[in-house]
Amino acid sequence: MAAATCAAPAGERAVVTLRDFCDAELKFAGMDVRQTTTVHIKATGGGGDYGWSYKSDRMFAYGWIINADTRALVWKMDTKNTSRAQDERAFDGSVTLDPGSYEVYFTAYAFGYHTTFTHVSVNVDHRQSPLFRSDGKKNGVFSWFSDWWSDDISKDWEKRCNTWGLEIYVDESAVVQLGSFTPPKEKPGVMLKAAGLGDRQLVRRGFSLSGPTTLAVYAVGEVRERSEPSDWGWIIDAHERNRIWEMNANLSWAGGSKKNQKSSGPVTLEKGDYILYYVTDDSHSRADWNEEPPYDPLNWGISVSIPNEKERTNFRTFDYGEDQNVIVSLTKVKDNDYRSEGFTLKEDTRVRVYAFGERGNSRRQMADYGTILDAKTRAKVWTMDVDRTLPAGGASKNRYCDDVITLPRGSYLVTYTTDDSHSFGDWNDDPPFDPDHYGITVMGVGEKFRRAVVDKYVEERAKNIIAQIIRVGDDVDQTEKFSIGKPTRIRVYAIGEGQNRDMYDYGWIEDGKTGNVIWEMTYAMTFHAGGGRKNRMVNTTVLLEGGDYNLRWKSDDSHSYGDWNVDPPEDQQYWGITLYRDEGIPSPPVPPGAPLPPHKIDED
Repeated sequence: MAAATCAAPAGERAVVTLRDFCDAELKFAGMDVRQTTTVHIKATGGGGDYGWSYKSDRMFAYGWIINADTRALVWKMDTKNTSRAQDERAFDGSVTLDPGSYEVYFTAYAFGYHTTFTHVSVNVDHRQSPLFRSDGKKNGVFSWFSDWWSDDISKDWEKRCNTWGLEIYVDESAVVQLGSFTPPKEKPGVMLKAAGLGDRQLVRRGFSLSGPTTLAVYAVGEVRERSEPSDWGWIIDAHERNRIWEMNANLSWAGGSKKNQKSSGPVTLEKGDYILYYVTDDSHSRADWNEEPPYDPLNWGISVSIPNEKERTNFRTFDYGEDQNVIVSLTKVKDNDYRSEGFTLKEDTRVRVYAFGERGNSRRQMADYGTILDAKTRAKVWTMDVDRTLPAGGASKNRYCDDVITLPRGSYLVTYTTDDSHSFGDWNDDPPFDPDHYGITVMGVGEKFRRAVVDKYVEERAKNIIAQIIRVGDDVDQTEKFSIGKPTRIRVYAIGEGQNRDMYDYGWIEDGKTGNVIWEMTYAMTFHAGGGRKNRMVNTTVLLEGGDYNLRWKSDDSHSYGDWNVDPPEDQQYWGITLYRDEGIPSPPVPPGAPLPPHKIDED
């Protein structure tokens, strides 16, 4: 225990002293009580009303006690059990503690400055405190108060911050019944713990279970009502990437600010490999509380314990990194970028798709997103649709996918597209929890994955392409002639611009001798091609008799390949028209567990 700094009342001895909050916003101590003991608490804090001009039941400097075993609140200093002592509030009373272990806390997370007509409340971020002046002498007060506010506020802080704190006294005869420890007290059987976390932290821990095991998961974090979580954790199956547990299970208030939430309870897992995640955003953590801290502030984060001692032998940890068996990595993507890379699979292969992106303003579309296309048919095999994404931490528009799919033997193109804002290295809002993976990564899955099944993809004009006009710019009127010797079924794949039921960048097929239009890309036959709503796509088949033909493409003066005025389509490299000899090759099936919405004609 810290030595007392104030004179103890007659016949009593100080067993806990938490003082001097000019340079720290949280202090704590641990007490073991061997028999029922009445303790005397003297505390001075700040908050509450200020005369007739300011009414409040909140305190910005106060203390509390929790049961170290149950983590439940035992006593708290508030406006109801304190009295006004000049500018502060004081508690002077007794609390009876049953035998057990207790943790004592005191915080001064903010500062309230009041006059009759001025009321200021400011978060005190001790990380911004210049603890040493330019002359090398320690500065015990925050000069940034005077930089950002006024000399009066700075002087008031300097006068008051040393007065806050608490002492706990006991009768001199009861001192022998007390012991001390350093909080937090550890739960029995803790196997994995990431607690006391600060801002912008990402925890990834792997663990394996050799048999069915019941875990006790305890997590404290930041979850605002009716919004996505800010500091929270989850557990996934390491191979299938399914979420087995998430912090929204058994969620309850953790004390202090209403956004402080905790989750605790048993979780039974089967034999297998698992990954525990916990992420924090850029504010409100052990590094600096911008609102009242929770009652259990040192456990901000997550811990996993196993109550059954026999089951603890099932548990082991392993080193885990996201990038395993990487096939394609398009990451750290910046603004206005389009990146693509292909690969070929010699056999059906299970792959993991790990992708981070940005949800658009409409919340129905992605602004930054990835896709996987069949390189031969251009059919979408996987796409980062909004509905399949999860919150990615930071700004609410940050989204991510972590999927396992099966790709049939063949060649594939991985693409990633960004708009003009909020990307790696130039975020216009809080970044996601794993910014280095902003983009898309495709990896082989499982111990049975063999690198030998992956070949390099070399882009070349496919043998079954009859004619092609792609990567078309503005103001183009282009023709490519082609001939077929016998009746042939042709697949037409085209991406162009259309809106209000008219097409502006589009293609058609003409009879080479008469100039008659055999087939034309009309708005009614198209569907949305991703990106801006005016990006339109058609993927259909037509039967052509043997003869000579012209493949035509026409574009207007705006929105074309390389010069988009709204978000580009998903397959922007194929802006234009391509004719394939239909060899009866079906489009790749939708991978199990990853359904894609059916293509429909949009009703604009």
